[in-house]
Amino acid sequence: GGVCTRRLARRLTRRRALAAAPMATPEEWYRSLPPVTRGYMTSAVAATLTVQLGLLDPSLMHLDFPSIFGSLELWRLLTNFTFFGTFSFPFVMSLFFLIRYTKELEAKRFEGRTADFLWAMAIMGAVQAVVAYVLGGLPFLSQAMLSAIVYVWSREFADTVLSVFGLFNVQGFYWPWVLVALRVLMGGSPVLDLVGILSGHIYYFLEDVQGYSLRAPALLSDFFDRGRPGPAAAQAQRRNMFGNHNWGGGGQRLGG
Repeated sequence: GGVCTRRLARRLTRRRALAAAPMATPEEWYRSLPPVTRGYMTSAVAATLTVQLGLLDPSLMHLDFPSIFGSLELWRLLTNFTFFGTFSFPFVMSLFFLIRYTKELEAKRFEGRTADFLWAMAIMGAVQAVVAYVLGGLPFLSQAMLSAIVYVWSREFADTVLSVFGLFNVQGFYWPWVLVALRVLMGGSPVLDLVGILSGHIYYFLEDVQGYSLRAPALLSDFFDRGRPGPAAAQAQRRNMFGNHNWGGGGQRLGG
C-alpha cells in the first residue's frame, strides 16, 4: 500500500509540475531548435508547400545530372535533399524523424559547431550523389540524407533504448537496420535507406574509427560559428582556409 501511495504521489507531482510549466508557443519552439535542424526543417516544409500549391514543379528540384553538367543547374545538388514528397503521412513521419534525430545529433556531437555539422552533411551528401550517379533512378536523396543522419545518431547514442510500437525494445546502435526492416515489411524499397547508411558509415569510419579530422573549412566555420561559444570558436584561430584537416589517421575521436 505504501509503495502504491508513493507512486501515485510522484505522478501527481509530475502532473502538477507540467501543468504549472508555461507552454512554449510555436514561435518559441521553432526558435529553440538548433540552427541546422531549424534550417533543414524549414527547407523541407517550404519545398513541400511550394509543390503542394503548384508554385514549383518538383522536376526543377530533382537530381538530374545532364541538367547539372550540361546547363549548370547547380541548385539541384541541394534541392534534391529538401523534398520529402507532398503532404502525407510519410511526409509527416519524415519531418518527425528529421527534427528528432537531427536535433539530438546537433545538440551533442556538433554542439557549437554548426559549420562542422553542415560539412558532415556535405560529405555524406557527396557520397550519396556519387552512388546516385552510378545507380541512376534516384531523383531525390532526402530520404538517404535522413537515413545517414539517423545512422550517425545511432553511433553517438548507441546505448539508447528505443521502443518499436511498444512491442519490443532495441538499442540505438541497431536502430537504422530496424528502420530498413520496417520499410521492407511495409512494401517499400530500402535502396535510399541503404545509400544513406553507406554514406553515414563512411563519415563515421573516417572520423571516429580512423581518426581523420573532418572539420569544416575556416571560411565556413568563420561564417557560421564566429562569436558563438563552444569548441568551434576556439579552434577557428588554429585553422587554415582548408580547415586544417589532419590526414594522418590514428585512433578514435576523443570525447565521443
